[in-house]
Amino acid sequence: MAGEMVGCKDENSLPHSFGSRPWLFVMHGSKKKTCTFYDPINNSMEERILPEFLQGKACLGCYGEWILLSDELTRECFFLNTISFSKIYIPPPPDSPDFIDASVSISSPPDTSNCVVVLICASKTFLLVFSLGTTGWNMVPINYLNNNMSSLRCASVIHNERLFIMTSMDETLAIDFASLAKGRMEMTVINRLRLCPSSYSWFNYLVKRAGDLFSIALHSYGRGHWITHVEVRRLELPSKECNEMHWRRVQDIGDHAFFLAGKYGGSLPANLALGAQCNCIYFPLNCSDGMRLYKFCLDDQILNYTFLPENDGGLDRLLWAFPTNIMQTVEEDSLNSSGVAGSEETDSTIIGKDDENKMVISRRWDELQIDLLELLLPRLSLVDCLQFASVCKEWSYASSSVQKGKVWPWLMHLPNLKYGSCKFFDPFYCKEYTLKSDALDAQDHLALRFSKGGWVVITEGNHRVFILNPFTAQVINLPSLDNYIFDGISFMSLPASPDFVVYGFFFQIGGEYVVISSWRPGEEEWVFHEFRSSIPFFPSSNNPVLFQGEFYCLGRKGELGVFNPEMESWNVLCKPEPVHLAVPWYGDEYCHLLELNGELISVFREDDIKKPIHLFKLNQSEMVWKKVEHLGDMTLFVDRRNSIAISPLEKKYVNRIYIPKFEGNRDSKKVIFYSMEDNRYHPCVQTHTVEEPVKCVWMEPNLHLHK
Repeated sequence: MAGEMVGCKDENSLPHSFGSRPWLFVMHGSKKKTCTFYDPINNSMEERILPEFLQGKACLGCYGEWILLSDELTRECFFLNTISFSKIYIPPPPDSPDFIDASVSISSPPDTSNCVVVLICASKTFLLVFSLGTTGWNMVPINYLNNNMSSLRCASVIHNERLFIMTSMDETLAIDFASLAKGRMEMTVINRLRLCPSSYSWFNYLVKRAGDLFSIALHSYGRGHWITHVEVRRLELPSKECNEMHWRRVQDIGDHAFFLAGKYGGSLPANLALGAQCNCIYFPLNCSDGMRLYKFCLDDQILNYTFLPENDGGLDRLLWAFPTNIMQTVEEDSLNSSGVAGSEETDSTIIGKDDENKMVISRRWDELQIDLLELLLPRLSLVDCLQFASVCKEWSYASSSVQKGKVWPWLMHLPNLKYGSCKFFDPFYCKEYTLKSDALDAQDHLALRFSKGGWVVITEGNHRVFILNPFTAQVINLPSLDNYIFDGISFMSLPASPDFVVYGFFFQIGGEYVVISSWRPGEEEWVFHEFRSSIPFFPSSNNPVLFQGEFYCLGRKGELGVFNPEMESWNVLCKPEPVHLAVPWYGDEYCHLLELNGELISVFREDDIKKPIHLFKLNQSEMVWKKVEHLGDMTLFVDRRNSIAISPLEKKYVNRIYIPKFEGNRDSKKVIFYSMEDNRYHPCVQTHTVEEPVKCVWMEPNLHLHK
């Protein structure tokens, strides 16, 4: 009978601390007779044999400590309380394979009289609705989907007496829940999300927090599911400024932590989710190198991940379990979602971890002899040189010659927009610095696109493009775009040079057409040039490289496309032969192209740090790629879009490839590099936390104006 409760407590089926904090778990259905439990705080796994009445069951969804189970053979369907092991039976959903992977939204705990269950299937244009106390499921059609060539996504949640569902067109359907329970459809369509153009695919989640509803988009790169960006938006109710519900991008989620898994998301105050950090999002993801448990910190805009213990069961049905006592606290909580109280830096220059002792000098600084200054300079760090050069004009001249030999790439990344700053990490000395900048005090999301000679190309939102030297605070504003769609961007020379020109490259789907846009100082608009090639070209994510007066683009197979700015011509070269026979899926690996000692070098690496990096050198006389086994006295720095080669002053740093990832925590982290000596990554991070900024680029500090 629907709604019948049956008790069947079994203490041995659950881990000891299960129910005291959020846990991940997966039931394997008919594949295994066990349930796998993951403790994300201790990074441990427990395998427990299920009672006979739970074997062969698949989990459809959950609400607090209640999970909805279905027998894969008999189709028996019931709610199970994971603490008391009491059961509440409901009629099984229709016998259709389409509903096996459907998502479920549950209005309230099933032991209450007003519990309603909604089944959402991505391939259907209707919902299945069941109210406890009734005898069967009702089919409620969604005519809007048929009229607008759209389909449902499985992201859904019940919030403020509405059922919210995402669609394939990135719209949100807000369905009046009272009408739905009666078999009717009263619906409002919320505007389409304008997602950040940082990836080719994403995972959507809807999460409610106290009185607010959030949309979370996890942008992924390729089939390996490497996460590159996390977007958070909050639903805004109608107001005087806007008379419709709409999504607004936000920079924090207050003192809560979000937990995402499978098709579902939950929210808890961080002080109740023991071991969790506020203003962070936790989610597992099955990547090509194993099951990763991610933590995304909105304050730092940094992804951390550890590897969950390996298990031979299917992990695509992982769910979070939250105790009911915590969920009740959340339901009753009226926490303010205005944000996290952060400690913002107020210094207008670089801030290190240690305070400098201040000295009082009675004589003028510019009276010191230049010979003494030049003896002092080689002993200073780059940060000290920055302060040194800003003292007076004479000191700036003295530091000019020394700085040319002391600069190496730093990793620049952008934390939360509300701070109006950027961070720099010195990979050789493992120190991090913060730089305040008015140019980074933005209203929309920022992205770092390219760097050269200390200048960084940055986009704000989908329209604004500007070039910034963060150390001198010089800004060059470029004309706005209708939508930033460039696959790569670069410039001929540094700003203030007479031949300074910016070029943006956009490759259309199919690989036959490329649109190359150019801008010169003084021009008010971009100039667009469209080219067609008989040879399809499928670009990698790396920016074009200026080599011998032409821009070379690396394809995902290892082929080369060349743009000649003087002739305004585009050509896909027949040689060299591609490294890969078939076109790899976008994002299967990172492909880098750079100039090294007058030669073109291509680098192919996967995000999996257990896999080797492959390097090739272009033999220009034979036009073939030659395998590179050693970098000599050179060192490479590569990120998703940028590549830099230098010859370090100290030999211990040579023959390495630095990537934008760290091992350890924020207080003692080390940058990860690949050694060409032993062909592996250092330090070994398989059992440690990996940290990766989502908005970062390698850049060479330039402390001089107009250079």
